[in-house]
Amino acid sequence: MHLEWLAIGAQLTTLLMDEIFSPAAIRLQLERILQNDDFPATDQRREFLRYIVNETLEGREKLLKGVSIAQSVFGRDENFDQQIDPVVRLEARRLRSDLDRFYVGAGRWDSIRISVPKGGYTPRFDPQEALQPSVPNSAPDSPAPPVETPAGNRRAAKIAAALGGGLMLLTLAWFLFFPRQIDTNMDLPKGPVIAVLPFQNLSDDPKRRYFSQGITQQLTTELARFRDLWVLPLAAVQRLSSASGDPQSFAEELGAEFVLEGSVLELGETLRLTARLVDLESGRYIWVRSYAVDATPTEIYSAQDGIIQDVVGNLAGKYGILAQDAMKTARRKAPKHLDAYDCVLRYYDYQISIALDQHSEIQACVERATQIDPDYSEAWAVLSNLYMQEIRFDLGTDKMQSLRLADAAVKRSIELDPESFAAHLMHSNLLFTSGDIVGFKSAGDAALALNPNSSTVLSHYGMRLAFSGSWEEGLALVDKAKALNPIHPQWYFFPEVFYHYQREEYEAALTVLDKINMPDFFWVQLLQAASHGQLGNTKQAQLAIQELIRRKPDFPEAASDIIKIWQLGEELNLHVENGLRKAGMDLPSGSY
Repeated sequence: MHLEWLAIGAQLTTLLMDEIFSPAAIRLQLERILQNDDFPATDQRREFLRYIVNETLEGREKLLKGVSIAQSVFGRDENFDQQIDPVVRLEARRLRSDLDRFYVGAGRWDSIRISVPKGGYTPRFDPQEALQPSVPNSAPDSPAPPVETPAGNRRAAKIAAALGGGLMLLTLAWFLFFPRQIDTNMDLPKGPVIAVLPFQNLSDDPKRRYFSQGITQQLTTELARFRDLWVLPLAAVQRLSSASGDPQSFAEELGAEFVLEGSVLELGETLRLTARLVDLESGRYIWVRSYAVDATPTEIYSAQDGIIQDVVGNLAGKYGILAQDAMKTARRKAPKHLDAYDCVLRYYDYQISIALDQHSEIQACVERATQIDPDYSEAWAVLSNLYMQEIRFDLGTDKMQSLRLADAAVKRSIELDPESFAAHLMHSNLLFTSGDIVGFKSAGDAALALNPNSSTVLSHYGMRLAFSGSWEEGLALVDKAKALNPIHPQWYFFPEVFYHYQREEYEAALTVLDKINMPDFFWVQLLQAASHGQLGNTKQAQLAIQELIRRKPDFPEAASDIIKIWQLGEELNLHVENGLRKAGMDLPSGSY
């Protein structure tokens, strides 16, 4: 009987997939994309997409060459030379970026994903990766290790594994045709995508590297305030920059259209800041300027604001954007003392890697900054975060004292600068840790209103919103953070793991955990153990527990306090502990 079900399941799966990927279904998906306001392509690129999809469905994909597309879509004649006129190649690159943006937004839950792989112009039609149907308690005892295969093959493997009977097949059909709906109206920026490259340190002293890094951080943060600019987060830019020195890689990998690059040269009491805006389409500088300023915070802030205004002005002229910002520069008050400013820039350099062996030194420096310049709001804000890190990273301090110091520092920061989104975000994180969920949401909303395109605000606030029970709202914010930050930190996936776990979708939780390459972060092994425990996968659960104990030897005794730090609520806390017990962990009887 079991074999009969498998045979029927296989036949129905073939029919189901044939129906999903029929020419009619693909054309329906094409029209959904072309008519959606969240698809950012120009009219000409929309016609480009329509042409290559229709030609492929008509069986003429072998004829999709640069020359034929240039003549059929872009109005070129028989004299077209693609070596001289790269219009098709450039527009194909932009079309790929347009499709990627659509599928992290309005198209995230669509069943069919249309893409244009690099190296050609023939479109592909794949099952949408974001749809990962899960059947509770249906996992095999010993799942095979993940294999890098094309998306379609991975999806087919999942389907074949899921088909143990007719009920599973119906479940699969439900997920394919009626996917989980989450509000994904992300309100992504409609303007150009810009990457701020790390400014080069041209000074003789290599220790001054943090100075150029700090300026890069501040320019990235302030440009992101303009709602119509899509500013790639600094961490993503740095990662790609270190892997490839070619500016075009930012266009190909991250969809950037412009890069802002520059350098900092220290000449005694004078600084020379040089900035250049590069149009990646043409590879040409469209704006270059050098600023010679005194090494004072006021002069440095003035130079940064000049760079911001000039960059925005050049892009506004081309795109007609930023009307709501009215060319306002960032509303910042310069610190009074260079030493105080110097400490804040050191903090930003430290934050890139969060090297905890530097924490006490950086904290002492920022504490001095608040003493010599007590009206420096930004210094108080970052000091609050340093106190919170004492709690987050268990640095051996009195946690209640750290919390009190962090609270006083962040309140002082907000008092000095009520429009500091960073201060409101840190206040939100502090209130969350304290268990004040109402206050946490109020402060988080304030940070979001002040900088709605900051992936830092979106990810931190969204994650904590999800953990506090506002799953759909929180996940939507994290989704937007992922969209704005293509090379995002892998901890962005944790809210999705908890979402599936609390719904008893343990296989789906494990699938997302497989995306997180953070071997030193014990929460990965904790959630693996709990999920495998719930599924009855004894061997995998025991391996995860062994690794968890190796990384956190005192975990069993401290489990309850560790799990409670994320404000998951008593029901979900118990759910996690229950999974750990099923995995074979001996937790104290008084735990929760």
